[in-house]
Amino acid sequence: MVPSQEKEKTLTGRVSAPTTAVRCGIIGVSTDGLDCVSQGEMVTAFDPIARYYDLDTSPMRDDLPFYENFARHAGQPILELGVGTGRVALHLARAGFAVTGLDSSPAMLTIARARAAGVPARRLALHEVDMREFDLEQQFEMALFALNTFAHLTTREDQIRALNSTWKHLNDGGLLLLDLNNVLGGRYLEQDRELVLDWVRADPDTGHTVMKLVSGYVDAVQQVQHLTFVYDETDAQGLTRRTALVFDLRYAYLPEMELLLERCGFSLEGIYGSYDLEPYTAESDRLILVARRWV
Repeated sequence: MVPSQEKEKTLTGRVSAPTTAVRCGIIGVSTDGLDCVSQGEMVTAFDPIARYYDLDTSPMRDDLPFYENFARHAGQPILELGVGTGRVALHLARAGFAVTGLDSSPAMLTIARARAAGVPARRLALHEVDMREFDLEQQFEMALFALNTFAHLTTREDQIRALNSTWKHLNDGGLLLLDLNNVLGGRYLEQDRELVLDWVRADPDTGHTVMKLVSGYVDAVQQVQHLTFVYDETDAQGLTRRTALVFDLRYAYLPEMELLLERCGFSLEGIYGSYDLEPYTAESDRLILVARRWV
């Protein structure tokens, strides 16, 4: 997770529970009961939503065979940037690979370590670092940015810094995998700030009901998606606690990614539209890039 400059955050859209627009501090509770988190104002703004992030992403399994197959081709060790709560890294470690995961969120890493119970230490190392600038004093055969993690790098400078740091940690000929949202389908450019329901799930750790709502709008000039994630957690007594995260993602098109990878010393070897390695088209769900560090 990558910090950005402090800025005013406003919650907009239609919601079922009463709420008002607020300006968030580091982390505070407004008078209407809205827990509000602003990106970049804490050790990491993603800490308060780490548990919800895990609930959000843990059911996702479609990409796991994709990473495992490439890992068997590339060899180990493997580096995951933006490891989050460990969904991909833990799968690879349990499949027998040595994996190192990086994240700037202590809360995310705490959950990942708890999930890693029983995984030998030699197979999984987790580090709290900024993925734009790090030095692990270790080389890897494969590195990956899973599930749109690369989009958290919201400036060209940050993208270049992260790719340069990754390049330095790959062996000659090492593989780099990037999984990005495909914006050509148009749904990202049509967001209108309305707050819409994404899912409702039961938290297996607490038994509480958690509802996720999403609002967004796009700055098409800067290629930045401004997002608000709202999590409503209701306990057995019917009390609801609301936590909101406001953050940005930078979306990218294929030609600029091709130039960016070339600039940072990577040779693009594959372009896919799905985890099944289907050809990339305008209608694809994903933009998946497979590159190799130049020898």
